[in-house]
Amino acid sequence: MTDSPYSTKSLGRRRVGRTFAVGVVVLVGGLIAAACGSSTPSASKKTSGNHSSTGSKKHHTSGSKSSSTTTTSATGATTTTIAGSSITKTTTATNGNTTTTAPKTTAASTPGGSLSANPTSSPSASLTGIGASSIQPFYGKLLYEYNKLNPGVTVNFTGSGSGPGVTAIEQNTASFGQSEVPMTSSQLAASQGPVLQVPVDLGGVAVSYHVSGVSGGLKLDGPTLAAIYLRKITNWNDPAIASLNPGVNLPNENIIPVFRSDTSGPGYDLDQYLIDTSSTWTSAIGASSPSTTWPTAGRATGDSGEDLNAGVAGYIQETEGAIGYVEYSYALEANFTNAALLTKSNTYVTPSVSSIAAAGATATSLSSTNFNIIWSAGSQAYPLANFSWALMYQKQSNTNTGIVLGKVFQWVTTSGQSYSSGLGYAPLPSAAVSLAHSTLLGLETASGSPIFTN
Repeated sequence: MTDSPYSTKSLGRRRVGRTFAVGVVVLVGGLIAAACGSSTPSASKKTSGNHSSTGSKKHHTSGSKSSSTTTTSATGATTTTIAGSSITKTTTATNGNTTTTAPKTTAASTPGGSLSANPTSSPSASLTGIGASSIQPFYGKLLYEYNKLNPGVTVNFTGSGSGPGVTAIEQNTASFGQSEVPMTSSQLAASQGPVLQVPVDLGGVAVSYHVSGVSGGLKLDGPTLAAIYLRKITNWNDPAIASLNPGVNLPNENIIPVFRSDTSGPGYDLDQYLIDTSSTWTSAIGASSPSTTWPTAGRATGDSGEDLNAGVAGYIQETEGAIGYVEYSYALEANFTNAALLTKSNTYVTPSVSSIAAAGATATSLSSTNFNIIWSAGSQAYPLANFSWALMYQKQSNTNTGIVLGKVFQWVTTSGQSYSSGLGYAPLPSAAVSLAHSTLLGLETASGSPIFTN
């Protein structure tokens, strides 16, 4: 039977969206204004086993320095406009690359001069970006700060997911795309020219849960987490969970696993972790390679999942017994309780800036074809850490746009990293910073001449 517009289920979904949308205003608007204080609304609880996203709402906030408007649509898209820099939401993901380093020339012979020098000095321009919602809090803060340093440049970013970010580059509808997973060879081939892929942040995926009476410290390993998502473990006091958590008083309560309905980097990362650690998982999903689309194995009838990090976070926040995966920055802002996951070194580690940084430090030979740091070695390395990648065309039809792209992302991957820790991300390791710089040096004019020298 179809729910009426005013059924309990319909109203419940509207409440979930509204509750987290307010959090988004604080997370993006507050952090961008650099005068934020955490403001997570208290969650009302529900016990539905299935979930989907509906509703559209708008929120307005204003501050002494700037004002922001956040609009959340039925698909989960959120647009925040702040002091000349607008930022949107929506989600999806994808692997492969070509990195080209510009031939050596003198600074005087290139239109952009030295890439390293004065990254906050450039022609005026307005850039558009589309892609992963996981980087939304990061871009919200950094692009605002860049605009303050270089007021002639604004960047309008739409956090609609990694998939839309890749599509935007393939179709050349944005200045840059953003993906948690580098583009595949087939996606690169479908694009309108060579694509540069630049690592811009280092984040992690939290496995967050909402279980009353369990304040923290729950340990989970891959096989147990796989069994939860395959719905073979359905109660929080299951012996498999209890054996990992002796002395913890686990409630007799149903487990409600929450997953993404759209394609996503966080889903890709968790899929990779379960493939690495659980033969039961690989057998059930019939694959040995991760996907940005969450597997259908184990889904409850009619369960379509939640849109974006915001949708998953909102559902966890309001649903007793829920467990799900979200970008650590979102979990941090919502004050979620996160599981400690078993590492390759047989230790249990929770997500934190330091444990994410420890995982990133293992990427000594980072490239767009060698980017996986899931289940990496190290007793303190969080096993669900990842890089996020900015995607842009090597040849720029407008030279000024190419100059601004290079300058913005040179700053983001160097000086801008000083803001990472306060947002729940780890600063890029030196290998990633070097890769970003060498990749940006590959930017060219429409005629194929280098835009920058070193």
